[in-house]
Amino acid sequence: MGGNNKEGTMRTMLTLALGVLLIGAPAAWAHEEHAAGSSGEQTLTGEVVDTFCYLSHGKEGLGKAHASCAKKCIEGGLPVAIKVGDRLYLAAMADHAAANKTLGALAGQQVTVHGKIMEQDGQRMIAITHVEKAE
Repeated sequence: MGGNNKEGTMRTMLTLALGVLLIGAPAAWAHEEHAAGSSGEQTLTGEVVDTFCYLSHGKEGLGKAHASCAKKCIEGGLPVAIKVGDRLYLAAMADHAAANKTLGALAGQQVTVHGKIMEQDGQRMIAITHVEKAE
């Protein structure tokens, strides 16, 4: 009986180890799939906005007249987005960092951003790899 118990314990440990590998592998793969430099990079050109002012003030929360307020809000940690036409894309850096430091100084200005666009449940986001001032 001692051998069977030891064999059962080993079988259980191997099953658990295999389970961890099978669960962890897709998570690692999914993370790699949306990492910087992955295929499917797109370009957007639009205005850098702080989402709080834009959503609460509408058109008064846009443009050069609102840029200094938007800059304070973005640099203070409120969510930042790129407004392209009638679409709003939440912005994050492709390395999973907040985009606030990168985009704060550009609040109220037109920029061109490159990165991977993701959409789910009606929300849009761009994982930014590169930013430049639009001309």
